[in-house]
Amino acid sequence: MTDVLTDTRSRIITTDPQDIAVVGGGMAGMLAALVLARDGHTVTVYERDDTDLPETADEAFEMWDRRGAAHARQSHALLARLRRFLRERAPDVLEALLEQGATELSIERILPPDITDREPRPGDEDLVVLCCRRLTIEWVLRRAVTAEPTITWRGGVGVAGLIADGTDIRGLRLEDGSTVTADLVVAAGGRNAMVMDWIAELADVAPPLEERTEAGIVYLSRFYRLRDGQELPVLTKTGSGGDLGYLAFSGFYGDNRTFSITFGVPTVDRELMGLRDEAAWEAAIRTLTPLEPWTTDGLADPISGVESMARLHNRIRRFVVDGAPVATGLVVIGDALTATNPWYGKGCSLAGIAAEALSNALLAHGRDRTAVAHAMDHAVRTELEPHFDLSCRQDADRIKLHTARHEGTEPDAMAVATHDFIMNGLLPATRVDADVFRAFFRSFNMLDAPSQLFADPKVLAAVGAAHATQHERPPLPDLGPPREELLAVISAATER
Repeated sequence: MTDVLTDTRSRIITTDPQDIAVVGGGMAGMLAALVLARDGHTVTVYERDDTDLPETADEAFEMWDRRGAAHARQSHALLARLRRFLRERAPDVLEALLEQGATELSIERILPPDITDREPRPGDEDLVVLCCRRLTIEWVLRRAVTAEPTITWRGGVGVAGLIADGTDIRGLRLEDGSTVTADLVVAAGGRNAMVMDWIAELADVAPPLEERTEAGIVYLSRFYRLRDGQELPVLTKTGSGGDLGYLAFSGFYGDNRTFSITFGVPTVDRELMGLRDEAAWEAAIRTLTPLEPWTTDGLADPISGVESMARLHNRIRRFVVDGAPVATGLVVIGDALTATNPWYGKGCSLAGIAAEALSNALLAHGRDRTAVAHAMDHAVRTELEPHFDLSCRQDADRIKLHTARHEGTEPDAMAVATHDFIMNGLLPATRVDADVFRAFFRSFNMLDAPSQLFADPKVLAAVGAAHATQHERPPLPDLGPPREELLAVISAATER
């Protein structure tokens, strides 16, 4: 174990600092760079996008060209898991986000109105979602990273490959033909990172393992800014979103008096892609009951077009195969390691988990490259993989149901049963039981392992009772129109 010291702010720092190269200046790269620099390491970030930092968060949203971040202008929120990470490892970043107008949704604000037990519980301080535009988060993080004295930011610098002694990584080959050495390379280049190609170029290398499944949705979002004198919509009994069976939707709080609305469109339903038309979009969102507070006349004005993000998938990569690291001196994090359907909002939290795991691995094992590789593999299997598996299962069931509905075929029986248990058992229980709601909130926000939700006998009993008495409850109000009616609304708006 490497020696460590504690500085005056009670932060653990290493007595054996390393020169670390971080490839990619998105969320994962910046989170890792920040915590590693504050651990005492010297960090250089290589970011392909060559863009100056805008003066304000609003300017970042309006003009910042982040080609490397496809979801830069999509709806976004930081799950409670990442907010806790920021509170513990970068409280200045959390404070800066709040100063920029980020909205905190604590358990008191989102506890359903039918729950009569409003007493606080131990651990409620962690049950907070931070709502903020993605580019505001990146803007605040970039300011923090570039202000850190032991971080060097190299924008407009592309990486072409790795320098290695066999499979022991010693640095980077840059696209301009130059090379740089590093004690450790951290690949955080996002979903389209070339790290697999770089590894394949090494001599006598065993290929990493990759598992990939389709997400089955196209993500559509549009942002709005409140007019003077208006306030953000209050969460009501119907919430801020829902699932019509053929289409999912949600409203998201933002920062600086902004909010967004998002649709999750099944990839099998091309007709619904008519929602990309702005007139059709505006007509469609006004047919959805939970969005009524968000679509009131005079509340807000659009500040973006209808942004789309497609070709989404779940993917995980494993860089220890048959007990041996594929390469040493290389750590892969962020979407280059684990990518999940963005509808679940896991990406930034997964990046934070990996950044914290790397910080701990280096503090524990220092320059023992093999031990660091095994520590990161352990983190992948215990911390990241369960959330990846859950995303895959949820998407697989939803794809089966959407496909059967779209093709008029018999749906998969297990997918139907799972959907029924969630819709008629779990969700109704969360609306009336404070403990079930907290357990669900903790699971969804990645504070607990996915398996823990139904491992609690009290939760399982409450959900089972809600499911058994579903026919005794009055039916919920319709969230929106049937598919054919919505398509008619889209068509009429498009033809005007």
